[in-house]
Amino acid sequence: MAPLDAGKNAMLMRYADLFFNLPVRRPGALASAVIAAWIAAFFLPAAAEADGLSEDIAALFTRAMRFPPQARPVLQVTLLTPPAQLATLCPAPALALSGGLSRLAGLHSVIAQCGAQHHFLQVNLTVTASWWQAAGPIAPGQILRAEQIRAQRGSLAHAPAGLIFDPQRIIGRVAQRAIRPGEALVESQLRQQRAIRAGEKVEMIYNGDGFCIRAAGKALDNGALHQRVRIQTPSGEIITATAVAPGQARVTAD
Repeated sequence: MAPLDAGKNAMLMRYADLFFNLPVRRPGALASAVIAAWIAAFFLPAAAEADGLSEDIAALFTRAMRFPPQARPVLQVTLLTPPAQLATLCPAPALALSGGLSRLAGLHSVIAQCGAQHHFLQVNLTVTASWWQAAGPIAPGQILRAEQIRAQRGSLAHAPAGLIFDPQRIIGRVAQRAIRPGEALVESQLRQQRAIRAGEKVEMIYNGDGFCIRAAGKALDNGALHQRVRIQTPSGEIITATAVAPGQARVTAD
């Protein structure tokens, strides 16, 4: 067995003094190997368990955040809970988030359940992902096209709320305000195109068992596709229907 170099010998002597109270000052190859084995037996399993727990917590956050494939997220979890507390956990605790995900990265709490016992773990979450930003200036009321956006990748430590990771949630939507080039695109900046406009004539469709009734009415609300809107019939009755196409709404029996 080849002897260890001076640096490794010094490190082993320090661990032997601190953790095992061994009076070793100049360990030979055999003593160095024995001390290294003791250190591995005590510390490596705990480190491996902590790594496994971190991976399980990262998977928990990945599922909760529901990133689309285009985001290609990379999550890294740092356990902040003291090792002595982690040592009291069962081998495979049931994990759950404590609170919502108002912020994607940063400090979070995780519940680790072992039978009837609940342990609260503190973690720091680092997230890297791809999101979308304006490739050029976008005017209010403009319908966004694919060439007007571009992908950007980086840390989500200071990401704004509602950041959009799926381009299909951008293309075809309408800008509600002016957007600067390079500005990250968020949900509050955009809206769906209106299928129905308040004050306009709407065709109401009612499908029954083997029949279909169509009637005209006046929209009282603006509505995008699949949104509920109020419609006034010629007799003055107000009903609620779902926008299914431009100028058309489907009435369903509640």
